[in-house]
Amino acid sequence: MQLSRFLVTYESVRADEHVLYDVLDDRYVGLNSAALGAVTRAMAGSADDDDREIAGELASQGFLVADREHDDRRLRAHLDRVARGEPGIMSITLMPTLACNLACTYCFQKGSPAYNTMSPETEAQTLEFILRKVDEAGSRELRLEYFGGEPLARKDVVLRTAEVLSRSMAARGGRFSWHIITNGINLDRPFVDAMRRFGEGGVKVTLDGDKETHDESRVYRSGKGSFDVIFENLCAVAGHVRLDVGGNFLPGQQESYARLIQRLDDAGILAKLHAIKFKPAQATAANDLGTCAGGCGSPKEEGETLIMLDRLVRKKRPERATSETLDALGSGPCELHWDPSYIIDPDGLVYKCPAVAGRPEVAIGSVRDLALRGAPLLALRPWEQCGDCPYLPVCVGGCLGGQYLKTGRRDQVNCKKEWFEASFKEAVPRRYLAELAGAPWDGEA
Repeated sequence: MQLSRFLVTYESVRADEHVLYDVLDDRYVGLNSAALGAVTRAMAGSADDDDREIAGELASQGFLVADREHDDRRLRAHLDRVARGEPGIMSITLMPTLACNLACTYCFQKGSPAYNTMSPETEAQTLEFILRKVDEAGSRELRLEYFGGEPLARKDVVLRTAEVLSRSMAARGGRFSWHIITNGINLDRPFVDAMRRFGEGGVKVTLDGDKETHDESRVYRSGKGSFDVIFENLCAVAGHVRLDVGGNFLPGQQESYARLIQRLDDAGILAKLHAIKFKPAQATAANDLGTCAGGCGSPKEEGETLIMLDRLVRKKRPERATSETLDALGSGPCELHWDPSYIIDPDGLVYKCPAVAGRPEVAIGSVRDLALRGAPLLALRPWEQCGDCPYLPVCVGGCLGGQYLKTGRRDQVNCKKEWFEASFKEAVPRRYLAELAGAPWDGEA
């Protein structure tokens, strides 16, 4: 009998109260010191009958396992569940263009050709492909995310495809929903009102801190900053659509993000936001020395900054009970690992990861194909080198697409273990204490 290798222990979350958190199944149990000692003795082979009874109860709940093979079976079952996606839901990311009206310093598509936009012929083939996949899977709901490039550089494609897919899903007795990730430059109220006719949807706009830090990285091709235009557009649509604000931070920028939160509050926008989610800037380019070209920090520094930002958001939005910035708990692997999920670029090439869209060598096929191949980024199963890392079930090697763009290799992981350690240590005890007000388990079943 042994603790699952996907278990993380947090001691002394309160006096004589410790938490065992199962990363794989996103659940926890609280133990007092006597019960935790019984577990330790049971694993060391020095347990008495009472200790073995406590260990047996934890084993029945899955916190202790018979051996490593038991854990391996749990992991395989977990990844199989992830691959099936959410029951009845087809997730599609549509990229009408890889062109963009900004030239953000850390963007993984910064080098994409500016003329790469979707043609009418490819648009028609894309719609046919999406509906074919919906029918093949028997999906009751189609969730479409518009991404780019800058998707609102092609509002015409966004509006046409949303109308067709909304109507087509209604004819099938199903549901259509949409989400747009935009830099906000072309965002306006008439467009939002038009999109709302096609179904429930939302918009996510990126602000990288307050004006001075945002305008260092999110710039026009001329080098001019974009903050003022984006903030004005944000004010215009707030309250008229489900609106999220995101940001890509570098370690040490928490003061700028504090000013951003205050600015949003002063403008009356903060209370109207559906969610706020900040994340580390993901550098995916390398300079000639093979080092990070985006000024990125270490995973530990990223984790520390993330915790500060999460506390800041919670302080300003105390009515929100769940975490927005620290959202790794129970999140699971990204869409690269989901079967009912596809990313379509302007040329009609199909991918499993949005980071590598526009890179034909890692496409899984085309909207013109009746059969698609497996994802090249998964073929070498690089996460198998992660050993006993407890965060493997939610990470599965990290951002494999970003790692490929940075190194050109498909046999490497993008390890963020220190980031997970810091963020889980912050989020797990807090959520445990918020949800479980009773006394810790003392070993009495």
